[in-house]
Amino acid sequence: MEKLIQQYGRREANAIWRLVAETRFSLSQTDILLGRMDALTEAQKREWEEILRRLHEGEPVQYVLEEAWFLSRPFRVTPDVLIPRPETEELVRLILQHRFSSPNPVGLDLCTGSGCIAVSLALSGFAMTAADISPEALAIAKENAERLNAEVKFIEEDLLAAAPSVHGESSWDLIVSNPPYVLEREKEEMEPHVLCHEPSLALFVPDDSPLLFYNAIARMAKVALRPSGLLAVEVNRAFAKDVATLFKNTGFIETTVYEDQYNNPRFVFATA
Repeated sequence: MEKLIQQYGRREANAIWRLVAETRFSLSQTDILLGRMDALTEAQKREWEEILRRLHEGEPVQYVLEEAWFLSRPFRVTPDVLIPRPETEELVRLILQHRFSSPNPVGLDLCTGSGCIAVSLALSGFAMTAADISPEALAIAKENAERLNAEVKFIEEDLLAAAPSVHGESSWDLIVSNPPYVLEREKEEMEPHVLCHEPSLALFVPDDSPLLFYNAIARMAKVALRPSGLLAVEVNRAFAKDVATLFKNTGFIETTVYEDQYNNPRFVFATA
């Protein structure tokens, strides 16, 4: 436990400890305080030691447990997909507050990863399709949709290579994406457990091309969104204004920048 405290600080280490105890061994905080961990079987004790070993090596607890919660639902995660963040939960909530012309909007999630956005929207009444370049990520996303009884269509696609018309003209009420947006030079500021374990393919863009994915998304969305359709993206806080300007210059009628819970400009919404 002391090593975990050195790695994460006491508060986060205690949270990790409780999460492992509850998720893997069905032990509550009260059980731990009453010393019921001592009653674990030998097999469970060996499993606990293996979990601690992986945590001490810096592996994120979500990958160790193969589970991360997103909007109160458990999603399977592996190193093939990013661990869902609270900021992305905010993105979904903002979309759900938007007034669509259809009671069952047709949506496309680009760079879906674990599928947390697409699955959550599908369970809220959207007819969702989700795309990703990684077949391994798509396998996880499909599993999450099946486990949570969400109807989502999945397609393997390289967003940067796809023609703007690949998804049809005026086909979607919503296009949403949380694409790679961390600059290569920002690696030195990142926590080791993120840098060493989460998929680089889903995180980083070249320093000289911070809007790489947003350019592709904007070109595609301008063709594929229906009139008054919504384009909603998560962004690097340093480039929110640039993304908004890009969308305006691509021909979107209205763009809005929203802040996340930490008061960082984190989301850009645009209307076709």
